[in-house]
Amino acid sequence: MSPLTGIGAAGHVLAVKIDNVGSAQRRQTGLNSADIVYVIEVEGGLSRYLAIYDSSRAPARVGPVRSARQTDIPLLAAYGRVGLAYSGAISGLLPDLAAANVQNITPAIASSQFSNGGNDPTYISPASIFTAYPDLAEAKDVGLRFGPAPAGGQSAASVSATMPSASFTFTASGTRWLVSVDGRAANTTDQGRTSADNVIIQHVHVVPGKYTDHNAGHPDNEVFSQTTGQGLADFYRGGQVWHGQWSKATDTSPTDYTINGVPMPLAPGRTWIVLEGQG
Repeated sequence: MSPLTGIGAAGHVLAVKIDNVGSAQRRQTGLNSADIVYVIEVEGGLSRYLAIYDSSRAPARVGPVRSARQTDIPLLAAYGRVGLAYSGAISGLLPDLAAANVQNITPAIASSQFSNGGNDPTYISPASIFTAYPDLAEAKDVGLRFGPAPAGGQSAASVSATMPSASFTFTASGTRWLVSVDGRAANTTDQGRTSADNVIIQHVHVVPGKYTDHNAGHPDNEVFSQTTGQGLADFYRGGQVWHGQWSKATDTSPTDYTINGVPMPLAPGRTWIVLEGQG
């Protein structure tokens, strides 16, 4: 059974940076096949997705693929040597990415696995990547637990999370949560409405990043979401919410999601984790 979803087989793992700003929201492909989607704050208060795919459930096409960020490295450390597919990164971050325990997969390294979808966006073929990189780490325990809903949940028809220049709303629909971004319903080009079985709002410290991007002709100050440490977390499943905590001892440790020290069981299926800055 997959430790990332609580259902199905556990295969090899590929992480993909996916654009979700402006028109990119209308060109997203394959997002509903991700086992886990992390929502991460980037420069300018905007956001980007880091989507986790298992080789046993990977879609034919994923994208639009965009650049990596500092937050990705410690966040993925608990997964082992998985693939990280991205299109570019600021120059200062490149040595850190090269030294990280991930298989870097970029157009420069694996051009045959990337394709241009017109009007600039870049997409990947997960199947061809899993074929080209058969030694990617298999799915392992990163801290998620699955099982029946615990007692003590409160009714929740929807939940919103914000970043300085981005907003997300998850609306209960049966056992699922329908995703809206910046006030607009999120849809994929191939899988319909974007949704999740679980939503975790993980409250983290967002601090200045190590590097500044000058590529656009003006400085863009990167930010870094601290996912090693501890903080508060809100868990949404089946139209209910539970309030608890998260903790991660080291970069390579699983993240413990708990309520009063007891693991919070999620519904088997896909999970979105929003790394929302805390005050």
